[in-house]
Amino acid sequence: MDDLRTQSTDVDFHRARRMFCIRNGRLTFAPEGTTMSHLEWFEAEGWVAKDNARDFMDATVRGVYFPAKHAVFFYRGAGFFFDAAVETEARRWAGEIMSALALDPHVEIRLGPPDAAVHGARYEQKRLGTIESVSRDRRVPPSS
Repeated sequence: MDDLRTQSTDVDFHRARRMFCIRNGRLTFAPEGTTMSHLEWFEAEGWVAKDNARDFMDATVRGVYFPAKHAVFFYRGAGFFFDAAVETEARRWAGEIMSALALDPHVEIRLGPPDAAVHGARYEQKRLGTIESVSRDRRVPPSS
């Protein structure tokens, strides 16, 4: 899991984004401007220890709001992966993230990490739409 720890080349990127996770059915944000990685943040909160870090990372949907890309990114696991469950959580929490961070409804919602290449490895990415469109798609029309 050392590859998920902050490296010197990550510091500026980490400061420029706002981390969050969905834990126990609640949206939680890391302190603004932190240079910690998600793993380091989770350790600092006391949520993980060495013996359960991988399981926690695999089970916990997390992500970042990255202003320079005008996008919110959702993923989980050491490999920044996503599946239908991550997509469901992204759609569910997009509006609350918008409210909490006072984001524009045209901010993009994406799955996968902000960069397709992270420390030399390539990762899948997917665009879901904007916060506005994702939130609108989630609403159920009234029945007649």
